[in-house]
Amino acid sequence: MTLLEPAADAASHQLAQVARELARIIERITDAALVARGLADAVDWQAKAATAFHDRATRWAGDVSGLACLAETARYDVSRAQDRAAFAGSFPGLFPGARR
Repeated sequence: MTLLEPAADAASHQLAQVARELARIIERITDAALVARGLADAVDWQAKAATAFHDRATRWAGDVSGLACLAETARYDVSRAQDRAAFAGSFPGLFPGARR
C-alpha cells in the first residue's frame, strides 16, 4: 500500500525506471571504455599508425568515461526528483502546485 497520491506514485515509479535504465547505460559505457583501453594496449607501438591509433583510442576511452560521469549525475538528479515527487505526493496540502 502506498501513501502517495496516484500521480505522485506514478511519477515515482517512472523516475525509478529511469534511474534503473541510467544504471544500465553507465555499466555499458564503462564496459566500452574498458574495451577501448584494451584495444589501445594491444597495439604494437613501433609504427606511427599504431601510435596514432593508441592516442585516439585513449582519448576516446576518456571521452566515454566522461559520459559515464554525466549519466551518473543524471541518475543522481533523477533520484532526487523521485524523492521530491514522493515527498510532494505525501503532503499535497503543503505543495498545491505539485498536484496535477
